[in-house]
Amino acid sequence: MQATAHDVEGQQFPSVINLNVGGRIFATRLSTLRKYPESMLAVMFSGRHRVDKDLDGNYFIDRDGTYFLFVLNFLRDDNDLPPVNYAEDVLKEAMFYGIQALVDRLKNSPPLFAEYVVRENVRKKLGGYQEVKEEIISLAKLQVMESGAITSVVRLIISKNQPVPRDLQFSKQVYKQYYRKFRLYTSFESCYGKYFINLPAERVKGQPDAVMDLVAACLSRDLLEEGYKGIFKSEGVHDEDRKLKTITWCDEEFHVSSSCHMFRFDWLDTPGRH
Repeated sequence: MQATAHDVEGQQFPSVINLNVGGRIFATRLSTLRKYPESMLAVMFSGRHRVDKDLDGNYFIDRDGTYFLFVLNFLRDDNDLPPVNYAEDVLKEAMFYGIQALVDRLKNSPPLFAEYVVRENVRKKLGGYQEVKEEIISLAKLQVMESGAITSVVRLIISKNQPVPRDLQFSKQVYKQYYRKFRLYTSFESCYGKYFINLPAERVKGQPDAVMDLVAACLSRDLLEEGYKGIFKSEGVHDEDRKLKTITWCDEEFHVSSSCHMFRFDWLDTPGRH
């Protein structure tokens, strides 16, 4: 008769567990599954929850089991990490099962450090990064639906509202000289076109003109990873006379452009387009 282990509620699990993970069968000790108490596996086999079984009596987890062996091997020996070419897939499984120790080890491993630490740090430099990415995609699709174009162009602008100092208003000459530094537009659309996103500089951690080059590169990479084709590039915020592009409709609303990045989506593969 197989040995059993008891939890505080009096429920029983065998000391050796047979698992069916998405149709793949594994066997391991109960203590292995409980190694990290906060993980999903430890909670499942804590005795506090009912765990389903398949027709053969194996405890069942409704999850693709392709990479589960690597998760299990780490639970057996926390120095046993997956091969480099499986690292990202195993990371997703570790996150699903809530095994934070494995998540941390993989994120800090050479193949994943750039993506999950360095790039994630860059993403955090723009407040609402994911929402901005989704809005870029939505505007790009909207342009196609409205115009029938096979390419879309969306601009991401960072601007800072710098109200005109009140003391300048007492001297018309000084007031005019101040305004000569700027190329004035009455709306963002008249300056950057219909399909744009304007964000206040306060959403950016650091100097927008420097930080947004990194953020835009991250956005472009993420879009490519999701299957979108196209390019991005930085566009100047000065006109041909080196005046700063500024959107204003009164002295209190004086939005000076800090950075502008253009994202072009190519919806069809057409000859000669790169």
